[in-house]
Amino acid sequence: MEKFFKTPDQISALMQHWFLSYHHKERNFFSGSETFTFFYLISEDLQQKLLDRASLDEHEKPVFLLSCGNAGFILNTTHRFIKIGESDLESIFYTDFICHNGYKSISIRIDGSLKSVKTEGYLFEFGLRTHSREIVYWLIPSGQAGYAFWNVTKKCEFIGRKYH
Repeated sequence: MEKFFKTPDQISALMQHWFLSYHHKERNFFSGSETFTFFYLISEDLQQKLLDRASLDEHEKPVFLLSCGNAGFILNTTHRFIKIGESDLESIFYTDFICHNGYKSISIRIDGSLKSVKTEGYLFEFGLRTHSREIVYWLIPSGQAGYAFWNVTKKCEFIGRKYH
């Protein structure tokens, strides 16, 4: 398949378009306090801490940040998903990403009651499928933020397949 050249700024703009289209909102609606938000809106201190850990390459730009509570963060860049935990770091390049496998289960038992992935305030295992057919599970928030992450970033496969 033929690949097309796009700059990191062009890829970032495309990803941001997907985000705004999903939310049906303008950019100025977001403050950076959202669970899934634009990277540039979070505090400069947190930006620097995450960038120090992530070790981005010279042509890679951070675009979104998903806060996963005690499980850390998922940083979406123009090249990959980066899971940044307290002491661990994992990444999946978009060139290796096929699709999301969705939440591992639509509900989990917490404190004796069943909680749905649509319920805000919980973390559920979410699968990302790679070209090797492996499914990597990361804990992501339930509710609106998790669904936004799912819907906005499912198109990252397109970036890996079409652009370099």
